[in-house]
Amino acid sequence: MLEPMTQKELNEIIKKHVMFMTGRIGGARAVVRDRDLSGLSFIDAPLGQSDFTGCVMRDANFTGANFESATLFGCDFTGATLDKTNLKRADLRGSDIANANLRNAILDGADLREGSSILKRKVVENDKDPYKNAQAGNVVLSGSDLSGVSMQNAHAANADFTDTNMAGADLSGAELQGASFEGSDVSGANMHKADLREASFKGSIMEGTNLEKAEINNTDFSHALTDEAIGEEYTEVEMTLDELIARHTAWVGSAGKQGVQLDLSDKDVRKIKSLSGERLTAIKATNTVFASVNLAGAEMQSAILDGSDFRKCDMRNIDLRASSLKGALLNRAVLKKANLSYLTFTRDDSQQNIPCNLDSAWLRYVDLSFANLRGAILTNTDLTFANLSNCDLRDADLRGSDLEGVIWDGAITEGIKLDSGVLIPSS
Repeated sequence: MLEPMTQKELNEIIKKHVMFMTGRIGGARAVVRDRDLSGLSFIDAPLGQSDFTGCVMRDANFTGANFESATLFGCDFTGATLDKTNLKRADLRGSDIANANLRNAILDGADLREGSSILKRKVVENDKDPYKNAQAGNVVLSGSDLSGVSMQNAHAANADFTDTNMAGADLSGAELQGASFEGSDVSGANMHKADLREASFKGSIMEGTNLEKAEINNTDFSHALTDEAIGEEYTEVEMTLDELIARHTAWVGSAGKQGVQLDLSDKDVRKIKSLSGERLTAIKATNTVFASVNLAGAEMQSAILDGSDFRKCDMRNIDLRASSLKGALLNRAVLKKANLSYLTFTRDDSQQNIPCNLDSAWLRYVDLSFANLRGAILTNTDLTFANLSNCDLRDADLRGSDLEGVIWDGAITEGIKLDSGVLIPSS
């Protein structure tokens, strides 16, 4: 248990550090070790060359702070705000920086290699030396937002960037051997001359990523979404998309007697760019790549979309009632205010509710806030860190699903089906 520090105490340390760095009498270099500074404010603090070895700084605010050439060895920054923080050439070995905000931070030349940390130690009762049982650990940035971050020439071998948002990041010349970028978004990132040997980009989004002169020996790009077409690329050869949709609309309106059903199965349709607001009721599109396509407000009720890729799609206000999305990939998609509930059909004087089926779908970091998922089948889905705030989940079936880090704030959960022992945190 580390001794907590007050904001008043921290402010005095910052004041004396500024005096020390400017050569004024009474100043003292900031050297703080093995203290708990969780939740404190470091906003705009000038702490270059300071030493905070082994400190816990969970949920602290470092916006605009300067930690250039600082020693932050083995620190815990979980959930911290490091927006526009200067960490140039900082020693961050062995640190935990998971689920943090590092948007536009500067980590040029920073050391993010493996390091021993009391945070990763084997705890021994009455242990007076917290470093006695310290264990080596890799830097963990999983789930963090590093969009626009600058990490030029950073040293981050074996670092964990799993599920991070690194869109537009500059990693040119960085040492990233053995690093994990699995499930991450590195679209538009600059990895020019980066060392990516043995690194893993499995399942990552790499549209527009610059890998020019990067070292990629034994690098794993399996299931990564790149600029290269996956399967057959959609092209408007015989008919335009508008003409195909018109035929499909006629097919729907005539119950199949006229027109032709639109079938985009096994095609890469990313070049379409936008299907926003289109009437696509009952289309067939299995194993189709829609990734990054704008589908906001589209009408896709009763569609067959099994196994399709919707990563990073804008699907706000989309209507997917009674559609089948079994095994679909929706990581980082935005489905705010989307309708994924059931449709009611009358047959032989009886009513039948057909639910939206998302069995075994991937919904990591998806935004389903204010969405309607009433009665939806979400069995065996991966909802890791999904945003279900203010979502209607009445009678939805989530048995067998991974619910780690799910945001439940304001969700309506009457009649929800969960595995035995699983509890929804109270708001």
